[in-house]
This record gives sequence, C-alpha cells and structure tokens, in this order.
Amino acid sequence: MSTSRIRLAETTRPALRISLFYTAYFAMIGVYQPFFPLWLESRELDAPDIAWVMAASMWLRVAVNPAVMRFADWRGERRRYAVGSAIASVLVAACLPLAEGFWPILGLVLLFALVHGPTLPLSDNIALLTARARKLDYGRMRVWGSVAFILASTTGGWALAGRGDEAIVVALVAGLLSVALATTALPDARPEARHGARRAVARLLHDSGFLLCATAIGLNMASHAVLMGFGTIHWNAAGHGKEVVGPLWAIGVVSEVALFALGNRVVNRLGIAGLIALGATAAMLRWAGTALTTDLWLLVPIQMLHGFTFAATHLGGMTWLQRHVAPEISATAQGLYSSIAMGGAIGLMLVFSGPLYERFGGGAFWFMVALSACSLLLAVVLARRRGTPNGPGGQRA
Repeated sequence: MSTSRIRLAETTRPALRISLFYTAYFAMIGVYQPFFPLWLESRELDAPDIAWVMAASMWLRVAVNPAVMRFADWRGERRRYAVGSAIASVLVAACLPLAEGFWPILGLVLLFALVHGPTLPLSDNIALLTARARKLDYGRMRVWGSVAFILASTTGGWALAGRGDEAIVVALVAGLLSVALATTALPDARPEARHGARRAVARLLHDSGFLLCATAIGLNMASHAVLMGFGTIHWNAAGHGKEVVGPLWAIGVVSEVALFALGNRVVNRLGIAGLIALGATAAMLRWAGTALTTDLWLLVPIQMLHGFTFAATHLGGMTWLQRHVAPEISATAQGLYSSIAMGGAIGLMLVFSGPLYERFGGGAFWFMVALSACSLLLAVVLARRRGTPNGPGGQRA
C-alpha cells in the first residue's frame, strides 16, 4: 500500500514515543482491570450491578468510538483528539470517590467511558499509520504496554494490600495522568482528510473479510468477560488476597510479552487466521482450567495462556487493519473494529457474566469455552478463504 497519503511530522524516535504511550496506558490498565471491580464491590454493588456498570461502559464506547474515529478521518488528524480524551479522563476519574449508590456510580462510569473510550483506538491508529509509513514493527512497540501491565498489576497488588479501596481510585487517577502526558508525545500522523466517512462505513460493513475477522476476534475477546468482571472477586473468595491476585494477573501477560516481541515473525509464519485460531484454542483451555480450579500453582500456568488468548488474537486484528485498510479511512475502520470486536462483544457478555457468576460461580467459565469454540470455527472459515480479501482501499496480503 502506498504511504504517500500519510503526512507524518518529523519527530525524533517515533517508535520510542509510541512505546512510551503503550507503557503509560497499560500501566494504568494494570491497576484498573484487576482492582476496579473490587472498588465497585466496596461500594456495595452486587454481582449483577457490577456486570451492568462494566457492560454499560462498553456499550457506550460502541456508540461513541466509531463517531469519534469517523470525525478523525474527516478532519485528517488524530493526536489532538487523543490528548483531549486523555485529559478529560483524568478529570472524570478524580470524581469517582464522590459517587454513592448504583445510579450515581453508573452515571459517572458512563461519563468516564464517554471521554476515555477514544484514547486507545485513536492512539492505536497513530501507531499503525506510523508503523506503515516508517516500516516499524507494531508488536515490538506494543510489547512495552504488556511489560508495564505486568509491573503495575504486581506492584499495585502489593501496594494496595492492606489499604482502603479508595486507594484504587487514587492509583487509577495517577495512571490516567501519565497517559495524558504520553499522548502529547505521540507522532502527529495525518492522512489526507476523508469527507465520505459515511460511505467508508458502508464499504467496511459490506466487506466480508473485515466482518468475518472482526466477529471471530469479538467472540474470543468476549470470552474474557467473566474473568474481567469477576476474576479478582472469584480468586478473593478462594482466599487469594490482593498481594496474590495482582501478580496472578501479571503472570498472564508474561507470555504476551514474548509474542509481541516476536512481532512480524509470528505474523508472517501463522498469518491472520492462524493467529486468531491460536488465540481461540488457547482460550478454550484457559477457561476450562479456570472453571476447574482455584489452586494457585495451577492458576499460574493457566493464566500464562493469556499471551495467546489475548495477544495472538489482538495481533491478528491489528495486522488485518494495517494491511487491508487505506490510510484515509483507517480511523473509521479502527473505530468500527473496536466496536465490533472489543466493545460490543465484551459489553454484551459482561451483562450475562453477572447472573452467570452469581448462579454458577467458577462454572461460569464453561460458557466462555463455548464462545472461544465459535471463534475457532470462524477462524477456520477465514483460513479457508482463497487468500485474505482486499480490504476497502487496501491490498491483498
């Protein structure tokens, strides 16, 4: 694909700047993902309430992110909007301690999702455009986010152990502030403005390759819903404290680091469908193991499958976007992909995860096995296609 339509400001070390963003962002996620459900529980929300709060925030992103990304394509810029999103996230998160009761908490979490949701897809799009223009390896930049998640969730577990749950919000706000600073250093990637954004969405929705890839990824990402909503609560109930749960989440990302570090070598060997199939197969094993045991020494190797259940699947999706979508509609594609594969699928399953966990406990993970099996079937269909189809404005792999 031609890169002549991408204007990239001459910044020094663009790979380093992108790596720093991923470091800051996923350090924040290393606090939010394991411990935010505990903060919600400390506010006397039960399992269905927690599921609704987390799912509703996902659904809002499904509605908002594509609109923001279409606007970014129309304006032909990304960084300024990423910075604005990140700064607003800090301000809203700082208000979380003021919320009491289900409805105020839901309202504030939705406001947070509204302003925070576009930060990652906008920045991901900058990373992919920069990788395309400068011939950089996306995986080797993204790997630093995984390293940061490991360190943050591990040290976060130790630091938060024995402290009040309000410390979770303090750590979250500090992490969001570092994200806001990191977005200001991102390269200013500017494809030519796209004024036919509505037509771009129609083209994407009629592209069977895009829909098949996004749905396969969405099913496997959705299989993480019970873990996201109730993994920490489940392990807490089994007697594992924050000082154990934090490292347990971190261990899950160790193998992710290895896969991202290999980057293009893994992509070239397995292909897009192969990466998705690998992620789905590993997820089936992971959720079956998590349903069967809470023994710490067995959970460690089970959690290490995260490098495949998430990283391989995510790398497959990012590779599809990088190879098969024209730069001038790349933000639109990124937003639509994020809504289908990440927000919509996970948000829907988070709603069901509350009642499932309340009724079945750890047995809820068996339902996640079924989702991953469906993802594997779609990956097989994708692999059987005669070559990956041309994306809208893109080229054949």
